[in-house]
Amino acid sequence: FGQIDLVEEIIRIKGFDKIQSIKPEKERLKPTLNFAQRHFNLAKRSIASKGYLEAITWSFTDEKINRFFIENNKPTKLANPISSELNVLRNSLYPNLIYYLKKNIDRGFENFALFEVGPSFQGKEPGEQKSIVCGVKIGNVSEKNWNEQNRPFDVFDIKKDTIQTLFELELNRDEILIDDKPPQYYHPGKSGAILTKKDQKNIIAHFGELHPNILKELDIKINSIQGFEIYLDNLVNYKSKNKKIKSRMNASDFQKSERDFAFVIDKSFKSQDLIEIISNADNSL
Repeated sequence: FGQIDLVEEIIRIKGFDKIQSIKPEKERLKPTLNFAQRHFNLAKRSIASKGYLEAITWSFTDEKINRFFIENNKPTKLANPISSELNVLRNSLYPNLIYYLKKNIDRGFENFALFEVGPSFQGKEPGEQKSIVCGVKIGNVSEKNWNEQNRPFDVFDIKKDTIQTLFELELNRDEILIDDKPPQYYHPGKSGAILTKKDQKNIIAHFGELHPNILKELDIKINSIQGFEIYLDNLVNYKSKNKKIKSRMNASDFQKSERDFAFVIDKSFKSQDLIEIISNADNSL
């Protein structure tokens, strides 16, 4: 007999009801996930909750699609690619998402949203890899509304998804600015960039309609693709340096009241500037 067999016999003879249950001791010296890993998983849950389907694709992509998203970098070609269509490291997560988006469009899926959280590569050296949350959306807003007809997704829908995700990743509204200078693969008039106020060179996200020329070159037969990119590394680094302790919420005993304001402004005036003016008003008012 082995030791465990003897133990079993003693317990059987003495009776299980005579054995005292002892909970196992657990002492956690450090959290299971670090700060960056928690944001990685939280970002997935946040995007999925908005109706996006998660895709997990290769870190390789087709050079023909990747060339639209290179910007000022050079493609990193693979010496021994697993196929001719996966011959470079991706400079963005868009190429693979667009590739599979096109496959679904060709099969008749008109309302569709995909996202992926993973690395993009600016080169082959250590440190030239970035963690990015990327999503694409096509189709029409399917919510029934008595006040308006069904309409296609536009830049304001993808902007809402992007900003709401940042809020769920615990970035406050008063910490960000919205700029109108995104990368060249976005539509120049229907896109934007999200920056931090403390460091306006720190880009947290881009959002908007992808450039129509990309759809034309890739023979994608839809009117537009809306997309966003959230740069997790930049977000985590910013939050690591600006950690905040949440203040206690003091709720009023009275029912809330709301008041609407309407403004007539010049067409060239940016809505972001107006938001900043309102945000800087005296809170005691």
